[in-house]
Amino acid sequence: MDSQLWHDYCTAEEPKEPPPLTVRQWNTMPDHSREAHIAKLSCWLANLFVQTAELSAIDTAMSQIVRINAYSPPGAKRLPALTGMNFVGKSTLMMRWARTRYNEWTAGANRDERGRPVIYPARDCEADLCPVVWIDLPSAATIKDVDSAILTSFNLPSDGVKREVSRSAVSALRRHQTRVVVIDDVHLLKTNWKGGRDVLDHVKHLNTEFGQVGVSLILVGANLDGGDLVNDPQIAARLRLMRFGPYQIDNTVEMRTWQAIVYQLEKQVLPHLPRGKPEMLFTKLAGELWYRTQGYLGDLTELVGSAAVAAIDDGSFKILPKHLDSVELSQRAESERHEEQVTRRPTKAMATHAS
Repeated sequence: MDSQLWHDYCTAEEPKEPPPLTVRQWNTMPDHSREAHIAKLSCWLANLFVQTAELSAIDTAMSQIVRINAYSPPGAKRLPALTGMNFVGKSTLMMRWARTRYNEWTAGANRDERGRPVIYPARDCEADLCPVVWIDLPSAATIKDVDSAILTSFNLPSDGVKREVSRSAVSALRRHQTRVVVIDDVHLLKTNWKGGRDVLDHVKHLNTEFGQVGVSLILVGANLDGGDLVNDPQIAARLRLMRFGPYQIDNTVEMRTWQAIVYQLEKQVLPHLPRGKPEMLFTKLAGELWYRTQGYLGDLTELVGSAAVAAIDDGSFKILPKHLDSVELSQRAESERHEEQVTRRPTKAMATHAS
C-alpha cells in the first residue's frame, strides 16, 4: 500500500451512526427517506467492531514492544509477530492498531497543501512523514519483492541489484522517519526452494538494518507456528509470537466470553431495532450466532449487521432466527456450518449459561 493510500485510510472519518428511529417513524417515513436511512445504517453496521480482552492484550503488547525497541540501542530488535488461522481477522486487528499509531505519531506534524504530514530534514527540503509503512506481500515473495514493496510504498523506483535496492529501502525509511514497518501475509515468503535460506536470512538482515535506524519490524501471517520462520534459531531468539484465533464455547468460561462479545454487538444494534429487547442476542441467539460463525469475529459482525437490516426491511424490528438464516456468510463459514448440521446446535446449552 503506497503512503498516500495508507494516509487516506488512517485519516478517513469513521461512518457516523444515524439516529435511532421508532416503529412509527419507520412506518411513516417516505420511501426515499427510508432507503437513505437504511443506506446510512448499513454503512455504519458494516464497520461494527468489538473489543475483547484478547484484542486489548495484543494491542498493548505490540505498543510496548515498539516502545522498547525505540529506546534500545541500534541493532537487531525484538520482532513481534501476529499469527492465527486464515480469515480470523489478523490483518483487520493490525490495521486498526497501525492506524491508531499513525494518527498519534502525526498529530503535531506540519501539513502540506494536500493535508499530508511533512518534515524538513534539511533547509529547503521537505519530505512526507511516514511513521507507519504497510506492506502486503505477493505470493511466493522473494527478497527483492520485500525491498521493492518498501520503496513502492514511497513511490520510489526499485530497479537495480538486490544490495542497492535494500540500501535504498533503508534510506527511505530513515528519510521519512518511519517507526514501524508491518509486513502482512508473511507466510507467503518463499522459503520452500533452494533460495529459502536466503529469504530467512534477509528477514534477520532487515530486522538489524531497520533497528539501526530505530524502525520496528512487525510480521503478520497465517499459521506461522511450526513453520520455517518460527523455527529459525536466530529469528526465534528475537521473535515475540502472538496468537489470535476464533472463539470456542467448549466450557462455561468460553461460553461467557462469547456471550460478552455478542453483548457488545447487541448494545450497538439494539437502539436501531425498536421492537428488540435486552438479551435478544447475547442470551437467546448467542449459540446460533456461534453455530453460524464458528467464533470468527469478522463473520459475527457481518452476520449481526446484515440481520439487523433484514429485520428492519421486513418490519420485524428485532432480530429473529429467520433473519440470521437469510444471511449468507463467507464460503468458509457456510462450509463449516453445513458440516456441523448433523450435530446438535449449541443454542439451548448456551442459554443456560447466560451471565
